[in-house]
Amino acid sequence: MYSLKYTLSVALIFLLSSCATTSMLPDSATSVDFNAPEGKQGWSKYKHSESFHGYTPSQVYDALKVGLGNAGFSIIIADKSLGKIIGEHGMTIHDWNIIAGTYFKQEDNAIRVMVIVEGSKDIGFSGDVTGDGWSGKILKGTREYLNATYQSVLKVDKSDLK
Repeated sequence: MYSLKYTLSVALIFLLSSCATTSMLPDSATSVDFNAPEGKQGWSKYKHSESFHGYTPSQVYDALKVGLGNAGFSIIIADKSLGKIIGEHGMTIHDWNIIAGTYFKQEDNAIRVMVIVEGSKDIGFSGDVTGDGWSGKILKGTREYLNATYQSVLKVDKSDLK
């Protein structure tokens, strides 16, 4: 009986420690290296950086929330003053859970964005496939929102085209 309790305790600790949590992500945009290498970083961490020109920090903040939502993430922390929005995606066929942190800051004439995605530390049914393009899906939704909401249609004088 003792070995069964011990085995179950160890298994429970392993399962709980393998879940992705917000503590795996930076606390604010000031602690994010926006020039860090992109792609897979370690076991199940992915980074993707992008610059948005012609938008305000408030516009990008709103767009990142939409981008997370469009990718299937529920927002659990959103703090404009810290330049961060964190979302959680529930269980998928490959992962127990996925956490995505989006960070933004004004830099020169653009808003720099870094998306950091952390998946659960498990091997899943088909190995580590946490990437699944989560950062790309978040940024795609962000771009689409910005383009649909803040881009104006240019009025062209047809005589100028001759």
